[in-house]
Amino acid sequence: MRSKIIAIGLVLGTLIAVPAFADPAQGGAPRDDKPGRAEKGEHIAFPIPAATFKQHVDARMAKARAHMEERASKLPADQAKELRAKFEAGAAAMNAEVAKAVADGTVTKEEAQAVRAAGPQRGHGGGHCEGKDKNKKS
Repeated sequence: MRSKIIAIGLVLGTLIAVPAFADPAQGGAPRDDKPGRAEKGEHIAFPIPAATFKQHVDARMAKARAHMEERASKLPADQAKELRAKFEAGAAAMNAEVAKAVADGTVTKEEAQAVRAAGPQRGHGGGHCEGKDKNKKS
């Protein structure tokens, strides 16, 4: 009786352990084979071709525009108009920097940083908790 329990335990242990050590490249785990897609935390490697950079910036601007429109839909008409105007001014400045960056066919990290600084979200990064209760005494 005891030998049957040990045999069953060994069989179940083997069945559980073998898939855990399987090679994921052989189809054991799903893979993301989309080209140009960075893993979370990875960044674009510079220098980068101008077309790829332009595509990346356009996708980011489309996402920002959708977010802005969602926010504008909840505001009164005059505030929504002002928000859209500010966004368009920032987008125009960003597009001018993109045109400068892609002029030579490749984009360096410094050119990309200049594009990012000119964008509609300039000056909004970080500091989410800093100064929240500055005037409050503890």
